[in-house]
Amino acid sequence: MILSRDDAKAILDRALSFAKADETEISIYGGAHGNMRFARNTPTTCGFEDSLNVSIVSAFGDKVGSFSTTETDDAALANAVSRAEEIARLSPSNPEYMPRLGAQKYMEVAASWDEPTARLMHDYRVRIASGSIDAAAKQDLLAAGYFEDSSGFNAVANSKGLFSYFSSTDATYTLTIRTKDDKGSGWAAQDSNAASAIDGSSITVRAIDKALRSHDPQTIDPGVYSVILEHSPAGDMLNLFSGSLDRRSADEGRSFFSNPKGGTTIGENLFGNGITIYSDPSNTEIPSVPWGEDGLPLERTMWVERGVQKNLACSRYWARQKNISPLSGGSNIVMEGGNYSLDDLVASMDYGLLVTSFWYIRQVDPQTMIYTGLTRDGVFLIEKGKITKPVNNMRWNESPAAIYKCVEMMTKPERVVTREGNMPMLAPALKVKSFTFTSGSTSI
Repeated sequence: MILSRDDAKAILDRALSFAKADETEISIYGGAHGNMRFARNTPTTCGFEDSLNVSIVSAFGDKVGSFSTTETDDAALANAVSRAEEIARLSPSNPEYMPRLGAQKYMEVAASWDEPTARLMHDYRVRIASGSIDAAAKQDLLAAGYFEDSSGFNAVANSKGLFSYFSSTDATYTLTIRTKDDKGSGWAAQDSNAASAIDGSSITVRAIDKALRSHDPQTIDPGVYSVILEHSPAGDMLNLFSGSLDRRSADEGRSFFSNPKGGTTIGENLFGNGITIYSDPSNTEIPSVPWGEDGLPLERTMWVERGVQKNLACSRYWARQKNISPLSGGSNIVMEGGNYSLDDLVASMDYGLLVTSFWYIRQVDPQTMIYTGLTRDGVFLIEKGKITKPVNNMRWNESPAAIYKCVEMMTKPERVVTREGNMPMLAPALKVKSFTFTSGSTSI
């Protein structure tokens, strides 16, 4: 269910009127979500969900309790607030509880809402899926995919006068094409705030091309290779990097951003001069919610500028401990790129690998920011500026921080769909001097 700003505020005000705690914060969020899934050239599931949820957080001093409900009549709201307060009274003290913020001013975010996407009907999802299924069947290939679209809102109010409201739409299409002998696989994806921007034909062409070109891969040994990470795996690396931007773990010596002499590496030149990473909720290509922790306003924040670490996210509690200003992590992430095309990156490489996507990424060591994962859906050998043959998938152990020290070329950034993580992002494809593969994989 989508509520307007005024309707959401009316419910929040009614809920707050029942509060008796020292502090109360109430959030209401909801929306509609439609989807269609298919596999082996056959539709398998389709669905539509319309939901609304109200969540109450009550505090007596530093004793905190929470409760949620899906009903918005007075009796249900009064009961939910009463239950949250009852739980708070029974809870142990939370030594890191921070008093609620008062009224805040938030930046305007344009382009987050697309009315046609909010009114999307099932025939649109069927048309996208049918195009891919028909194209795959014509080439005796198998298609599996997932199209989903959503429209939603989030509103927050507290007993100190804070109120915020944000609404957005989104559509995402992911497609895998495989050969029937299970010796070739390709993947492509796209997302946008507007469903009309999803180009199903282009996605299908890319996935089919990767499936055919990756057929019957040759075995190569693991080791350190120069690589080209297409936009999706480069986005996975950016997502992992952004998740490490935490001031407290750095101060406590648990992070790549910990200074061996104490404190953090803010201000140090840690990466290549071409690396600039920032967050900006008002970015029109990836508009995102303009508030973070406890309703703290988000602004354009530079994390890395020309290789220099500029900021780390800092919670309100940790900021009080360190006597500094709090800084919420971004609700989106942008990595600036270059002016090269993917073809330019390939043509510039004497010997190395082109990687389509990553899969099943897990953390190994937070202090070096090393992760492990697998390649998937197309790895190709590059020799003297040309893609010469498909090769086997491999497991890798690598650090985004290490990669950002040896980036040689970048394409223009694009809005990216990654295989793990869903933060809105713009990321370029990367040509990286060295990337460590630890073992082979028999998967396709």
